[in-house]
Amino acid sequence: MPSEEIGQRGIISLTDLIDATPGINVTGNNSGRNDRSFQQISLRGFTPSTTDSTLTATFIDGVPVSSASALNSITDPPRVEVLKGPQNAYFGRNAFAGAVNVVNQTPKSDFGGSMNASVFSRHGYDVQGSLEGPIARDILSFRISGRALERGGSYRNRANPNERLGDQSTRTVTGMLMFTPSSQLTMKVFGLYSEDNDGPAAQGMLSAYEVRSNNGVVNIPALSGNTNGTIIVPGLSNCTLNGVNPFICGQAPALPAAFSPARNTYIDARTAAVLADGLFRPVSPSDDVQGYGLKRKYLHAHANIDYELGDTGITLSSLTGVNDEKWSQMSELDNYDSSSLINTAATPTNGLLPYYNFPFAIERHNNDFSQELRASFDNGSMISGMIGLNYMDTKVKRDLFNAYGEAVLGLARGAGTASAPQRVETKGIFGSVNIKPTDALEISLEGRYQRDKVFGFTGGLGATISAAAAAENGVPAGTYAPLTQFFSKNYDNFMPRVIVNYKITPEIMAYASWSKAANVSISSFNARLFSGTAGEIAASQSLGLRGITVPEKLTNYEIGLKGRAFDNKLIFALSAYYGDWKNQYNTRSVFFVDNSLNPPLSSTVTGIANSGRTKVKGIELDTTILPMEGVSLTFSGAYNDTNIRSFNDPAITRVTGVTGDGFKGNSLPLTSKYSFAITPEFSGDIPGRDNATWFIRSDVNYKSRWPKRPGSIGRT
Repeated sequence: MPSEEIGQRGIISLTDLIDATPGINVTGNNSGRNDRSFQQISLRGFTPSTTDSTLTATFIDGVPVSSASALNSITDPPRVEVLKGPQNAYFGRNAFAGAVNVVNQTPKSDFGGSMNASVFSRHGYDVQGSLEGPIARDILSFRISGRALERGGSYRNRANPNERLGDQSTRTVTGMLMFTPSSQLTMKVFGLYSEDNDGPAAQGMLSAYEVRSNNGVVNIPALSGNTNGTIIVPGLSNCTLNGVNPFICGQAPALPAAFSPARNTYIDARTAAVLADGLFRPVSPSDDVQGYGLKRKYLHAHANIDYELGDTGITLSSLTGVNDEKWSQMSELDNYDSSSLINTAATPTNGLLPYYNFPFAIERHNNDFSQELRASFDNGSMISGMIGLNYMDTKVKRDLFNAYGEAVLGLARGAGTASAPQRVETKGIFGSVNIKPTDALEISLEGRYQRDKVFGFTGGLGATISAAAAAENGVPAGTYAPLTQFFSKNYDNFMPRVIVNYKITPEIMAYASWSKAANVSISSFNARLFSGTAGEIAASQSLGLRGITVPEKLTNYEIGLKGRAFDNKLIFALSAYYGDWKNQYNTRSVFFVDNSLNPPLSSTVTGIANSGRTKVKGIELDTTILPMEGVSLTFSGAYNDTNIRSFNDPAITRVTGVTGDGFKGNSLPLTSKYSFAITPEFSGDIPGRDNATWFIRSDVNYKSRWPKRPGSIGRT
């Protein structure tokens, strides 16, 4: 998507871009939150099951970024590239389903600048500006840019009508230096700094249960469809109560307008003190969110160097990147107005919140370093190729602390709230050979051998691992101090890809590809199985979690046809793909009362398991029709089908009665089966004005209903 179209469509974020692109979805809701703390991409139906895992890699100028949210910080990009299908052979780790690459503007040789301002509803605005020019003409040039973005929330808070939910604020500054001392050498250094400061997230409650306050007033109605029988949705198999609590099954109902969305976002002195306490947290109180909402600071820098070796056709390249991201987010997980639920633990003297509330905070500090070296060869002959080495070191510190225990019950924060750090170190060697035996035929052979080293750390309670537990889970026995590394495991994978291109005519090309991909999650090790309270360990065991998981694997096939016809009045690309996704990661989570604590406290435990296999297939079409000058019609469409062949989760089975076979044939969550975009456009020159044009266009985007994530609402 080029810059002109990005501007005409009014695209100001990654979400806007993906909304306008069929076959790809983005979501920011997981772990009880819906905000910008993370953005997870589902490309061609490949949906990650955990916030720690991504299957679609994101890049700026070909350099990996630690968070897809970083792509929002690039102002006025000349183009954004979406590469569909496995890209591991070329891009490495996390390009399991595809990749998104944002390309930066490079500095021009003359002084200049630009300003772009937009205003929109709910007091929203987006102001961007840039300045560029030479420092030493034809040798060193610069470009700096800045952005201020405000978006007002879309929903009135039912618990506080004077507040809107979903407010967003972003401030960004970027800079680039380009050094070209000769025609053979080009060096580009780029950096960005971004801050997000958002209000309470826009989210509500769909409850299968009726909740009433102490005086009998309904806080949230029951929406299961049945409160006293066994059939919840007639005609849907495995949609019965099975002797347990109600659950929502089938199509999710609308939010109950009189009750939701509603969130108690009042910050009392006790909650403020909880946020000011930096104990066991990866983000210092000076950088954390001071209320309900999100605060994030993101720093990215990279350097790209290309050097051409004379007329040999050989180019040496280096790509170096660093990322540092800190964010702090707090949600009110009840998602309804609970201000009339009297907190019996509160007294006039202890300062506890006088009503029950569920403030829950999540924080992360991500940082990584990457280095790639490669040599490419292309002198216009029958054979061209590339070989390279890469290294990446990713570290994550995170924390989930239940402010309910401190602000509502008055409990002290314990060491058990500290989550285990995470780290994965990736090394790889990769290369490709392109052969053109004829002008019409081209064969590309690609491959990457990659080693991912995943480190295991203890949580805030440390760990004591018995010989029996060590033998069962493949980890070392012993006693280990809190927040220390005690284990590491290497995962070795070879990921090949073969592409055959054949020109049927000079304007039309057919292609076919075969590839294998692997994905290693940074959370491949389930730390809570060893490093948690006795209740957390028992809950992890009840979920059937094992200490170590194995990589996800994919075998993918694709065929396509692309080109131009009718004197370039028709431009088209048609593709079909099929993939077999094995050893699929799935999040398992259970809500339980931790009786090992004093007093007992409601809690959750989460881990991942290789508990799925899915067949994915689809058809994608992109066409542009140019019937006459100044008139165009663009249509893009995608049919993405996912078919679960195996899946199991003990926690979901306990609630719904649905067992492994009951999930077979269903679709993966958070992806649209059908999607399309239609854009008619009329344009022309403005008479009497040089370089001035006008356009009228309409952008119609459609994506079909998403199945929800298993366990978040009910059966998918």
